[in-house]
Amino acid sequence: MTKPFTVQSETLPGLLAISVVGELDQSTAPTLREALAPSLAEPANPILVDLSDCNFIDSTGLSLLVEAKRALEARRERFGVCCADDDVRRLLELTGIDQAVSLYGTRDEAVAGLANGLPE
Repeated sequence: MTKPFTVQSETLPGLLAISVVGELDQSTAPTLREALAPSLAEPANPILVDLSDCNFIDSTGLSLLVEAKRALEARRERFGVCCADDDVRRLLELTGIDQAVSLYGTRDEAVAGLANGLPE
């Protein structure tokens, strides 16, 4: 059973974590884009998009992740994605998105890597 789509932002020490639950697709991507917008518009802390509870992502969601990475990269800020779902992770790998964004296996790894400025 698919969980209802939600996006939740959480400020952690040295990091903004945005958790996505449910399916990230054309109809739900605007909600994630809205959550990312303030941090993409102004210099801020590194951003983590947590897809641990995301069970599907389409091309719109993939494009949004790449757009966010490019916007932050232009300002030399870090961006990462953590993904535990095997199907979503496989799609990120097959499309090469894992090469465009810093992909972590767990939220803890991502928080440690991004908040501490570890190399991507």
